Amino acid sequence: MNWEDANMLAVRENKLVLVAAGVQPDKKLFSNPDIKHFLGRTSVAIYMDMQSEAGKRFEPKLLLTPFPVYAFFMPFGDLLITADAREVARNPQVLADAAKQAQEIARIKQNNSRSIQFVKSLSDEQFRAAQEEGKTIFMYFRRSDCRKCLWMEKNVFNLDKVADFYNRYFIPCEIDDTTGGWAEQYGIKNFPAYLFVNPEKKVIYKTEGEWSADRFLEEGEKALEKAKGITFINIPWPEVLEKARLEGKLIFVDVYGQLGKERRALGNTVYRDPGVADFFNRHFVNVDYDLTKTDEKSFSSDFSFAMYFLDNAGNMLHQVVELPDTTGLVEEARRAMEGRGLTAVAAKYRDGYRDKEFIETYIQLLARAGKPDEAARITKDYLEEFSWEKLKEMKYWKLFRAHFKAADSGLFADFYIHRTEFYPLFGEKEVDDKVREVWEAGAESYIREQEGKFVFDEKGFKEYGKRLKKEKVENRNYILRKARMNAAEKVGDWRVFSELAEERWNEERVPETELYAWGVKINEHCQDKSIRYKAARWFAIAAYQIEEKEKREGKIRISSYKGFFEKLVNDLLKE
Repeated sequence: MNWEDANMLAVRENKLVLVAAGVQPDKKLFSNPDIKHFLGRTSVAIYMDMQSEAGKRFEPKLLLTPFPVYAFFMPFGDLLITADAREVARNPQVLADAAKQAQEIARIKQNNSRSIQFVKSLSDEQFRAAQEEGKTIFMYFRRSDCRKCLWMEKNVFNLDKVADFYNRYFIPCEIDDTTGGWAEQYGIKNFPAYLFVNPEKKVIYKTEGEWSADRFLEEGEKALEKAKGITFINIPWPEVLEKARLEGKLIFVDVYGQLGKERRALGNTVYRDPGVADFFNRHFVNVDYDLTKTDEKSFSSDFSFAMYFLDNAGNMLHQVVELPDTTGLVEEARRAMEGRGLTAVAAKYRDGYRDKEFIETYIQLLARAGKPDEAARITKDYLEEFSWEKLKEMKYWKLFRAHFKAADSGLFADFYIHRTEFYPLFGEKEVDDKVREVWEAGAESYIREQEGKFVFDEKGFKEYGKRLKKEKVENRNYILRKARMNAAEKVGDWRVFSELAEERWNEERVPETELYAWGVKINEHCQDKSIRYKAARWFAIAAYQIEEKEKREGKIRISSYKGFFEKLVNDLLKE
């Protein structure tokens, strides 16, 4: 019986095809009646002379499997499983066991219709898609002469549960080792190889081999777990401390919420970086808390929106507000681990250590920790040791530009007098922006928090206003009004706040976003009906002006605040 006839018979009798490829079955193979009966009931068996023309045509169906071999096939279909001829000769039960496995594989294949949907060529388009969809790239490396590759393609990739899993969670790409240079780039030597990479083309997980469907799914699950990045837990604070103590680790806490969305978005990239994740999972108990959802009693009430590094007793080592890049975040962690964190540096400064490089590092740490006022204070003390001319050096100008805020400083007075000398060095705009920033910081300094309450130094603020007038500071009215409004908001003086707001609205081009923010503050915190009525009037006029402008231009702005202003009017007039 030839190959075609065997397949026709197998179809009619609902059996598999058993091919003895290059091996004449020994009669004693069928001396066991149970094996003979089982094989006869489940298979149509034929011998294939691999040296014949028919054998040569048949050989590709073996998927590069060496012969002599016994091979089970689906009728007119794929290779299911093979049994080594020498092992069968030693133990005929091996062939019966292979037949049982072939039956099970065939049953599964008959009930499956889907396959992994591989992209045949990998380009930046797939990496962009991975970024947009929040997925990992699954790279399958194959060779045309790889028997294991062919077997995986015929018996694993086309199973529904495998296809559904890989198509859902990954962007699958098939890479032939001769195309694109990807195998060389990622150091692929053996085939089949499976690489899971993030949208930044960094390897998350790498493995290789010929596996069962279940094992292949397990490997995918491992990649998914690693793709999550840093493993964060959310448990009560006492349990965090106990876990860190038992594991001998430090603690990393990311406290986020509505104010932290931008940092959180960056975290979706940085926290998932394979190198960062591995480092943090090995050295830290990682905790994240959303302050908008978490009961404050579940962890230390000292935390606000930031990232913290603590020892396993809960003592603060270091903190960061601005999320660094992948290299930067690991460096911040190493600072904490090596005793170079903010807490240690601050203690050293308090003890009187004043090395220049050390102070400059301290200032940067304070800024990254979200402590701009402390950074400004240390910067003032540090730079006041120098002449104003020192600021012409780029190193000191950068410090001054980023952190100096002391309008009452002699250094600033000298700088202001000689400011035009800095124009050729750093640009007129940058210098003037810094001047304005210091004047604004000075105006804001007259509102201070004392014992949990804000106190406004009105007398000092008036004197400061006189100084700005004497110095002929540009935009001084804007600077003073803005600062006075902020002070009125903090002390709850909504009458002064509304009067200054109205002055600014009448005399300045106030952005719609800022105008809307004023209305929200009055609506939420002010109960005085006369003030609420006044504010409602602003927004009614502003909404009308937007409507008239849209009529004149013949188009409606998608980003228009008209609807927001109209709602504010209703809210402000609501009894």
